[in-house]
Amino acid sequence: MLSAGKLKLTMSNIFLTLMIAVVMHSWNSGKSFASRNLTEAMARYTPQGWQIVGEVKQFTPQTLYEQINGRATFFLSYDMIRMTFVSFGYGDESAKFVDLSIYDMGTPTNAFGVFSGERSPGESPLGLGRAGYRSGANYFLWQGRYYIRIISSGSTGEFKRIGLELARQMTDFLPDAGEPVWGLAALPLKDRVPQSVQFLKTDAMGLDFMRNTYMAQYRKGSSQVSAFLSRRDSVQSARDTVVQYARFAEKYGRGIERLQVGEAELMVCDMGGSFDVVFHKGDTVGGVSDVEDRALAIRTATELWQQLN
Repeated sequence: MLSAGKLKLTMSNIFLTLMIAVVMHSWNSGKSFASRNLTEAMARYTPQGWQIVGEVKQFTPQTLYEQINGRATFFLSYDMIRMTFVSFGYGDESAKFVDLSIYDMGTPTNAFGVFSGERSPGESPLGLGRAGYRSGANYFLWQGRYYIRIISSGSTGEFKRIGLELARQMTDFLPDAGEPVWGLAALPLKDRVPQSVQFLKTDAMGLDFMRNTYMAQYRKGSSQVSAFLSRRDSVQSARDTVVQYARFAEKYGRGIERLQVGEAELMVCDMGGSFDVVFHKGDTVGGVSDVEDRALAIRTATELWQQLN
């Protein structure tokens, strides 16, 4: 007969084993969905009267260059896991095609990053997925951890209809657990230019130390100002990032000035013809970049600091 202590230890081991099994099942289910179900679905949704050219293909980070050699680095910089591709053709007309690409980016944040990085201003928005837009007969959508591209060889009503139907089918099929993207909520809505938020995983503003950075445009009177936020691993890491920014401004600009505006501690960087204003608040680094009007840069950065939770 087991003692109370041994029984408790045995039950703990059983619970731990069950938890590991659940996690592994979930992981394997996700892997299975991405590799098998997605391939089957893309074939199943072939437009009526069309056919698959060749076969449904899947590409890993190691093989993506085989499909999009000149653009592979962009997707890999956001930690792409897998890309699934199919081309639909119409009869013997080799020049008439619709290409469907689905990028599994691992997280909604990475998927939003590639979506926002490819997004062009002024395109027609779509009420599909978390966000999407149409450019001619081409469709670009963000759905959870997935980025969807539908590229057509023509721009007629037929291509628009087929592209829209594929967009609906794919956003309905692909799962989205609803995991939030921090920057979309953290960047204030007031004065924010619609569809202007972008997530840069590396080298934001051309600075190698600015990683995981969200940028957005804000209308301030007749001017438009670029603001940014980056959440770091700790308060100390945020402080260190501001120090790196100061070193950069001192080396390549005309120096820095530290200001106290209310409770906000700001660093004003004179970049020679424009101004950057940088701060940290807790574990978050924020500010504005490339603003010609010094007073406007300080005012906008102060407002950003005040509105940041």
